[in-house]
Amino acid sequence: MKSEIKKLEKSQVEIIIEVAPDETKPFLEKAVGRLAQKVNFEGFRPGKAPYEMVKQKVGDMAIMEEAADEIIAKTYFNVLKENNIISVGQPKIDIEKMAPDNPFVYKATVAVLPKIKIGDYQKIKIARKKIEVKPEEIDKVILDIQKMRATEKLIDREAKPEDRLEIDFDIFVDKVAIEHGRQKKYPITIGEGRFIPGFEEQLIGLKAGEIKEFELKFPDSYYQKNLAGKKAEFKVKCNAVYEVNAPELNDNFALEISHQQFKNFQELKDNIKKNLEEEQKHKEERRLEAEIFDKIIEVSDFEELPDILIHGEAHKMIQEIEHNIESQGLKFDDYLKGLNKTEEDLEKELMPEAEKRVKSSLVAKEIYQENKFEVSEEEIKQEMAEVSKHYPADANAREQFESESYKDYIRNSLGNRKVVEYLKKIIIE
Repeated sequence: MKSEIKKLEKSQVEIIIEVAPDETKPFLEKAVGRLAQKVNFEGFRPGKAPYEMVKQKVGDMAIMEEAADEIIAKTYFNVLKENNIISVGQPKIDIEKMAPDNPFVYKATVAVLPKIKIGDYQKIKIARKKIEVKPEEIDKVILDIQKMRATEKLIDREAKPEDRLEIDFDIFVDKVAIEHGRQKKYPITIGEGRFIPGFEEQLIGLKAGEIKEFELKFPDSYYQKNLAGKKAEFKVKCNAVYEVNAPELNDNFALEISHQQFKNFQELKDNIKKNLEEEQKHKEERRLEAEIFDKIIEVSDFEELPDILIHGEAHKMIQEIEHNIESQGLKFDDYLKGLNKTEEDLEKELMPEAEKRVKSSLVAKEIYQENKFEVSEEEIKQEMAEVSKHYPADANAREQFESESYKDYIRNSLGNRKVVEYLKKIIIE
């Protein structure tokens, strides 16, 4: 077998592979066996007819065509292995020559893992930010819990601040109804500030059954760009007014919401502060990791990245967004409509961040190899045992955890963790 490798732009290679006639013989014999099962040969059991008899019946080219995929599959990966080529994605295959008693020649074009030259990251220094929880952050958490514990009572009076209303409304711009601008039985609490500025104030004084029309301007920074800065007409009908009664913030409140875990209100506040500190620490670690890789990327040189890598990462990011949206009980399609974007628009917007994530992955891989880090089988077993604790009765999950692909995922994850821990030690001040 002969091969000729030519480097192309965007980290692609073109490989011309020539397989000699004697090397194709085992593949042709297997192909004949498969063809013999598809065609009836009198006096022979399915698949047992002689080579020459099958050839006379179906022809040389039919045998070649049947064998082609297997010839390519076997020889292509052998060439990659022999030449230490790490491919990305599936190759584009073009058969150049396929004739009886002649070399089988084909061309494979494939993206490869780009080479990078890591800069002097040892000189990079990043400062860790101080963790500080402000009193108003604790108050906000307590207020949210208080609202969740509040009770409501349907009342027959004019709406006041802190009341919850159920409303129908329509929104018009230049007398034309906007897309998704009609809502029925929409719940809204006066004073929460969840709608555009001025809207909730317009609801004060309304009673059940009353209709009010007014004009407001959408903020210049409104997330729907087609409405940002525009004046709109609103028509609102109040269906119901509810008086909201929130529990008093005292020791009994702390005892009730914690199932008597906290003895008093101060213990509750202390616990909330501790949780917020842990959350801030987690965010700070993520920020430091991102900045470390950003700085290393800045001082490193990369070959041009294959499009397939960047598009693949962007697609993965979209799946992450979709998962987060749906975990909140929302629909991804509605999210896209709210942004006034298609999935293709979103992917295009994510491309710069996807490219950065690909480069970070390449940096981590290079530093892992450069420092000769290793992940032992014992480390993989320990990590898998830790993960499986969360799925003790799930047989399907446990079966997945024991698969080779999941072991590879754990190995890569632990390898990346080693790289991150190493970089933090030498870079963070």
